[in-house]
Amino acid sequence: MTTVNTGAPDAADEPTGQHAPAADARSATADRPAWAGRIRRGMGMAAVIAVGVGAIGLGTGVSPAAAERAPAHAGWDGSRYWFKDSQGQWRWTSHYSVYLARTGGAKPSSQSSSSGPSSSSSKSSSNSSNGGIKQGWDGSRYWFKNSKGEWRWTSHYDIYLQRTGGSQSSGGSSSGSSGSASSGSVAADHNVEAAVQYALAQVGKPFRTAGNGPDGYDCSGLVQQSFRRGGISLPRIANDQYAATTPIKASQLRRGDLLFWSPSGTARGIQHVAIYLGNNQYVEAARPGTRIRISTISKGYYPAFMGRP
Repeated sequence: MTTVNTGAPDAADEPTGQHAPAADARSATADRPAWAGRIRRGMGMAAVIAVGVGAIGLGTGVSPAAAERAPAHAGWDGSRYWFKDSQGQWRWTSHYSVYLARTGGAKPSSQSSSSGPSSSSSKSSSNSSNGGIKQGWDGSRYWFKNSKGEWRWTSHYDIYLQRTGGSQSSGGSSSGSSGSASSGSVAADHNVEAAVQYALAQVGKPFRTAGNGPDGYDCSGLVQQSFRRGGISLPRIANDQYAATTPIKASQLRRGDLLFWSPSGTARGIQHVAIYLGNNQYVEAARPGTRIRISTISKGYYPAFMGRP
């Protein structure tokens, strides 16, 4: 009778738990399941390692689409770029440069709406032929082509001007603002426009008391940091900022001017400042509990002072 070592002392012929050679026939039965178990465990570990390697291999901005509905076609779907890998599996990336690299430079498929990050201007035949990208502001960033003809983008207006030789954003509005804040013009001074663009890029960030960014600002902190990006130095406090500007009238307001509110109606009592955008709108860090936003000048909350940096 063949015996199997279950761990009990009387199931082993020697103190080490090894059975006597007389039980050679046992190796064909007892040892076989043990080896099979080891093989199964080894295969499981290999699968885990393979999965881990696959996950590491996707660390360049490309993600698998296994748990998502397959797209209708390769290209931009409104939020990401889709393509198939060498094994025919769908993958996606939010980076246009990665998409081009993985598809050998193929442009995103045209869609009825917009193929990829688009300009705020209306579509044109040239727009759809280059993957939906058009030089200039698209609502969140500035697009331009480098010396190799490859699309690149920046959120900084001054860098955009440097890379494009000073050319303005394309389309009906080069303001870089969103929605109704697009006034269709830029500030007369490029440095002031750089300040405006920086302020607009902060829209949506939280108000932070005494905040100087980049994760949050108060009203004067937003103004100071924005104009610093344009190479214009302003004091930190709102009433000091007014003292550093040239006072102007409402009829003289232009994009990039500063608006000041004073409950007491005096310059010393100024407690709030914002950057004028044009079309009666301004960008501001309003108060605790709000986010940086674009607001409209109203009679019920009209600025007491206005100044030009």
